[in-house]
Amino acid sequence: MSDTVKPGYLVTAGASGALFGAGLYVSQMVDPYKVLNFLNVGGIADGSWDPSLALVMASALVVMFIGLRIGDRQKRPIFNGKFHKPDLTEIDKPLVLGAVFFGIGWGMSGICPGPGISLLAFMPENLLIFLAATFAGSFAGSYILKGMKPKPATA
Repeated sequence: MSDTVKPGYLVTAGASGALFGAGLYVSQMVDPYKVLNFLNVGGIADGSWDPSLALVMASALVVMFIGLRIGDRQKRPIFNGKFHKPDLTEIDKPLVLGAVFFGIGWGMSGICPGPGISLLAFMPENLLIFLAATFAGSFAGSYILKGMKPKPATA
């Protein structure tokens, strides 16, 4: 562990990850059919549309909104030397193209990468194919980005 990473940071990161993973299972967001039923807005008319994912997203937005407001009042984070805010804040071609690719992949599989990684706990059928394709797509995305303006994200 480097001198810049405080033990409290690791504990907070671990607790956050565990809470996130538990929330994915409790809310059933790891079930591809639940996600696909949300994305199928055509099902609104016959009652097969599942709006519960919108509630999960709204809850996350509220928590993040409050967290950012509290963070804005702090001089620095508790367990880090500085706040790490994104360098890129504009809507540009790479962002839109990436969102389209992400949305198509999510819509085709019903699995978002975060829940996909948490599904490793149960190893459902074809999960390894999904994860391999996710990593391959991320790798390919780095080559697509080389011809565009932004630089790849850094830790």
